[in-house]
Amino acid sequence: MSFLFKTSGLFLGILLGVAPALVHGETPKNSKGAIVEDQVVTGGPKDFMEVRHLVLRGSNEEIGRALAAIAKDQFQAKPQPSTEPLRTRVQRKYIEKSFPILFDRMRGVASAFERSIDDDGWNFSGLNYPTGSLPGCSVMYFPPRVTATGTGIVSRDYDFTTGTFMGTRPAPGQLPCTARPFVIEMYPDRGYSSIALYSYDLLSGVLDGINSEGLTVALLADDELMTKFRMEPAGPDAVGLGVLQTLRLLLDTCATVQEAKEALLLTKQYYEFLQVHYLIADRHGQSFVWEYSQAHNREYILENPDKPLVTTNFSLHRYLDGKNPPSSDKAKAVCPRYCLLADFIAKNPEKLTVDAIKGAHKKVDAVRPSVKDGQQAPGRTLWHALYVPEKRTLEISFYLRDEPDPDHPEQTKIVRSEYQHFALKDMKTKKE
Repeated sequence: MSFLFKTSGLFLGILLGVAPALVHGETPKNSKGAIVEDQVVTGGPKDFMEVRHLVLRGSNEEIGRALAAIAKDQFQAKPQPSTEPLRTRVQRKYIEKSFPILFDRMRGVASAFERSIDDDGWNFSGLNYPTGSLPGCSVMYFPPRVTATGTGIVSRDYDFTTGTFMGTRPAPGQLPCTARPFVIEMYPDRGYSSIALYSYDLLSGVLDGINSEGLTVALLADDELMTKFRMEPAGPDAVGLGVLQTLRLLLDTCATVQEAKEALLLTKQYYEFLQVHYLIADRHGQSFVWEYSQAHNREYILENPDKPLVTTNFSLHRYLDGKNPPSSDKAKAVCPRYCLLADFIAKNPEKLTVDAIKGAHKKVDAVRPSVKDGQQAPGRTLWHALYVPEKRTLEISFYLRDEPDPDHPEQTKIVRSEYQHFALKDMKTKKE
């Protein structure tokens, strides 16, 4: 995964901004009023990560203000200065027109920083913390007819470095880039309720999640595009929606796979720094993978109706088996992890249990290459999540630390949390 970090240095210029020069407006009152719950659910100071569970309820402006207050208090975040005021202004206008829910949250961010949303000198579209980059992962969707539970299941491994955004081992006192993820449960006044895993951007940093209609989303880096094709990063002031904001859009506004397809085709999207693709599923047993061509000039919608759908970190559309997703033989030269998961499905034609699905992901983690460079931090499955679209639930286990294995001194023992369970408490079935 070292290639992931070669393009990530661009984060340095946009992470936390600079201290504000002038103050506009009044100090916001009750800036955390939307926070119903804020607690650590697993991990702690002695572990790799500390995971917080936030429950937010209120107007989208109140939610944005509350998130900005947390970013300031916990990560000393500051307003993000614009790199190009014209683009910042047009970006803001685009979001106001195409994603008004996010625009309301941006208004709350601006208020928390005591600024005007119309100030072109500052970009309020994200709350970057503390440092970040994007991942390499594996995701599988199992339709109801192939599971023992009779429900659809999205099984998601989030794999990434345990080091800095450059993949190196952190200096003393420095946090690894994914050390402070959030489980954010959101009940806004407009848009669907949702539960999502956040990192890197506290405003819209969705890496995977589910909404009250059962729409489930997950993001994966496209390693093949990064290694084979040059990309021109768009940066933070590009007009449209970035990759994390796009998943936030889907959770806020889409109830079904069909609605998600239409939203993706209608939305102007860009890669800030790294190429990605998405797996999206709904409570009706439908799923698809969304990809762009290497030139970001053509969209691909890839499906496998009534059958499991697997994606990892390469472009499925480049290796299709006829009209079907890649076979294990087609993909073996580009991604052994994909082959392992495809073979697991082929060898298990019976109804798949949750335990069997968890076991398949453990096998994927076991084939991770070792790190030979002492300056590089090892990669780990930072979390494994199981989403059930029909029930609007999430079951998730987090990586905590490595320990010496007393039975095998030459090996490392990986310590993970027990699976945490989350469920949406009420269903928002109508967009306002």
